[in-house]
Amino acid sequence: GGFINNLGKIYGIYTGGFAAFVIFLAILEQMGVSNQVIGYLFVFLTIGVYALIGVISRTAEMGEYYVAGRKVPAFYNGMATGSDWMSAASFIGMAGSLYLLGYDGLAFVLGWTGGYLLVSILLAPYLRKFGQYTVPDFLG
Repeated sequence: GGFINNLGKIYGIYTGGFAAFVIFLAILEQMGVSNQVIGYLFVFLTIGVYALIGVISRTAEMGEYYVAGRKVPAFYNGMATGSDWMSAASFIGMAGSLYLLGYDGLAFVLGWTGGYLLVSILLAPYLRKFGQYTVPDFLG
């Protein structure tokens, strides 16, 4: 229903808001605002946005909390999964291991990517089928 039909609009507003925020910070930088003030603005506005999202979408049901009531379409779920894999921690860890270990660090990158794909292909369909929310719940 309404949730799925509005999902594209919600993501569009969020993406547009993020772009406007980055442009706003760039304008502040060009105006000579100090890096410390820009850093504080970035941190506090980011925390404020996440707090607002949390307040708007609060729930008391476990299914709503973990998997949004299983109402999110596969395309958007795939985007969320991909963004999880492409997190800053992954990139920093992979870049650091390649820097320190050279070609030997490539094993970490390939293992991380291959493991992520295996879990998503071999386990993810069964999480939904058996009504579990996390991999430990499913395997336990």
